[in-house]
Amino acid sequence: MDINLIEPLKNAFMLCLKLTLIIVTLMVIYEFYENSRLYKLSQKVLNKPFYKLGIDSNASITMVVGLVLGIAYGAGILIKNAISGNMTQKEIVLTSLFLSVCHAVFEDTLLFVAVGANGFIIIGMRIILAFLMIIVLNYYYLKNR
Repeated sequence: MDINLIEPLKNAFMLCLKLTLIIVTLMVIYEFYENSRLYKLSQKVLNKPFYKLGIDSNASITMVVGLVLGIAYGAGILIKNAISGNMTQKEIVLTSLFLSVCHAVFEDTLLFVAVGANGFIIIGMRIILAFLMIIVLNYYYLKNR
């Protein structure tokens, strides 16, 4: 039995290299974005609808990042904002729960569309359920305070 480990190890190394390159690139882009005028404009735009849900602009940006890029990257931004004190404990919990229901909507939906599902229904239901959960939990939080 001839086992050749060089090819799988080479492929694994190349995959790690590609993932590292993607993650580092996303982190650099986010750092530039966070210090740009576009970030401030995004906060203003997102603050109006999310504020009514009990979520500040820093948390809303975190939610959008997780929604588009995925739970891992959204969680990274969430942890960064939580450590820096830019989010309240309530916002951390609500954002975490939102991202647990509604993250990486594009890539997940495309996987289901590839096997014949209706992408609009999947995206719509995930977003609606996530927002309903935030509304209910925020009401419960405010009621018990």
